[in-house]
Amino acid sequence: MILSKLKLYLKTIVGEPSIHFVWNDEHNEKLFSYLNEHLDDETIDTLTVQATIKKALREHFESLGNVLFKISSSQLRMKLFPYKIEPKDSINLEYIFNIIDENSECIEYEYNDKKDLICLNEDITIKLKSFVNHITNEEINKKELLKYAIREALELKSSDIIIIKNSQIFIKIFDTSSCREIADSEKNTIAQRYNGIEDEHLISFYKNFFAKDEYKNFFYEVAEQFVEIYMLEKKIDNVTYEKYVFSYIQSIIIEHLERLFEHNQEFFKGFSGYIFRIHFKEVFGYIANMILSEISASNKYMINFLKYYSLNVIVIDSQKYKVPEIEAENGLKWSVSSMMSIVKIYIKTDQSIDSILNKKEELQDSINDLYVNGLSPMEYKSIITKESDKISLEIAYLAKKLNLYTDSLYLSKNEQEKERLKSDIKDIRLEMQLKREEHNKLLSKMINKADLHRYNNVKREIDALTRQEKREEKILEQNEDAFFSITNSLVKALTSKKILLEGLN
Repeated sequence: MILSKLKLYLKTIVGEPSIHFVWNDEHNEKLFSYLNEHLDDETIDTLTVQATIKKALREHFESLGNVLFKISSSQLRMKLFPYKIEPKDSINLEYIFNIIDENSECIEYEYNDKKDLICLNEDITIKLKSFVNHITNEEINKKELLKYAIREALELKSSDIIIIKNSQIFIKIFDTSSCREIADSEKNTIAQRYNGIEDEHLISFYKNFFAKDEYKNFFYEVAEQFVEIYMLEKKIDNVTYEKYVFSYIQSIIIEHLERLFEHNQEFFKGFSGYIFRIHFKEVFGYIANMILSEISASNKYMINFLKYYSLNVIVIDSQKYKVPEIEAENGLKWSVSSMMSIVKIYIKTDQSIDSILNKKEELQDSINDLYVNGLSPMEYKSIITKESDKISLEIAYLAKKLNLYTDSLYLSKNEQEKERLKSDIKDIRLEMQLKREEHNKLLSKMINKADLHRYNNVKREIDALTRQEKREEKILEQNEDAFFSITNSLVKALTSKKILLEGLN
């Protein structure tokens, strides 16, 4: 999660990547302040954290060039080295063309009976990606080189969309002639929102490429970027919010889509409108929760932002407007003061439960190496103890039997009987020896006392956390209805606009 948050924060403090960008002391100060605030148990000195920082910066500037870093616990220095070769000028193009030509049987046109879909299967995809990833003879954007080569080899149009997955490469054929012009009568309608693209193209792309688990956090990240940039960083006022919120969010969606897929603004302008409409409530639900999280932390800007919805009527340029209210379905109207205590309790409790679950997971991880074949040390000890007791009883029984046979041998006068008893005694002693060896082997598998002590201590901690978790869940449940009422009411207010009061000016 820190990677996605860091990538978002870089976008906030760096902005759009530029070839002329210079990392300065202000960027450095902001980044390290952010990291110190958001890193939980790790520090900037940790190798995994430094690797995450480098990955976030590399991805941010990936379209422009390579980045070199130097990181310490309090300072980051970076330099951007622009790519020197354009994909069209690459000396490696012919090699990529040859791979595509020699593996043409691996290209499936009209994939899954869809005329607008081409698939490069796993065999050719692995060969292409392996070759491109190992290029060292030129400084070039490898991802763009691969896309350019495929586009040229398959004679694709600039509007066609190339989607590179882990084991397959897909091409969505997009004919711009399928986009119809927007009539004046259709301005501010769904047709304009979809950029004149027919529904079938949008639905096909959504089902084939977007409705996947890998994009389950897409709209959370969109909402997070909107809140981070426009509310927490730029601190837009309510008038600006009402006027531009939908266009701001759609722009962020387009930007995310182009980063994930291709730079085809014509298609993704239409597709963004389509998916925004489908996930409208989801996006604003995330935004509402983020706003409530901020007011629970007493963020003054967010508190003032929400106070707007309690103003009832405002005057702008001598005109009166009715302001949206944070009103529940039952007519209950929420103000900042009335929602504050519930929000603080709910969010604090919810965060506490998350913390408890994380601690329990860490504690469980710390003793997982003590488990044997899926059994806890106590369960395993119980099984070993039962087996040990069983063998001990068998040894005791054999010892009694041995004594009995030995006594019989001492008292016997019959030579034939003596020989039989001697043979039986020998067999009993051998069986006892085997049982003792089995017993000793079993005892050697017993978990030592130090590990049992460690397990019991950790188990007690987990049990204590579980009891605390149940108490917190009860508090959460007690405030759940009120919190959801606030959230739903806030979503309704956030998606509404002030209304001009006619005749009251």
